[in-house]
Amino acid sequence: MWVTLCPAAAYRSRARQPAAIGIWRALRRPLFVAFVLGCTMSLITSAGLTPRLAGSATVYWSFVPLAEMVGLAAACGRGGRTLAFPRAIDLFFAGHGPWLFWLIGLSAIWSFTPPIRAFALTNAIWLYGAGGFALLWSAYVDFCFFRFALARSMARAGRDLVLHRLISWTIILAIFGGPAIPPAVAARLGW
Repeated sequence: MWVTLCPAAAYRSRARQPAAIGIWRALRRPLFVAFVLGCTMSLITSAGLTPRLAGSATVYWSFVPLAEMVGLAAACGRGGRTLAFPRAIDLFFAGHGPWLFWLIGLSAIWSFTPPIRAFALTNAIWLYGAGGFALLWSAYVDFCFFRFALARSMARAGRDLVLHRLISWTIILAIFGGPAIPPAVAARLGW
């Protein structure tokens, strides 16, 4: 929570703390992000949290944190690494508060309002207003991660942020939106 509210201060203090962490600690936050995504899908589709829907959706949506880790590996691999990669994963995913709050709000809208009202709220207010805010705030949090946790210059932190988003979001959009690509376009792309 502290990383979401005061990312610069949080990443400065956390990056100074020596921590050799294992694989479980590195993966617990990405798994939590996948779990929240799975729960969100369960709440949106059935207005209830069922283990069958949440579990399978968690497995299905685990490609999102995996894509983010691929983008993070590319951004962290450029130049000298100031943190071990498992520690970088843990710190990076600590900053997912804006997206998680947005997903929880989306789940609440679909769980507690009738479908007609939920469509109206999610289209106008939640997707564009709150989604835009989550996008901008998460970009700032990620910039602070690259700037302060990895001790990068402002310009390099900005480049790493763009590289991370370019790689991870391309993978996410290809997997999520790939089936919607017309066959003629997919053939030209070599898919």
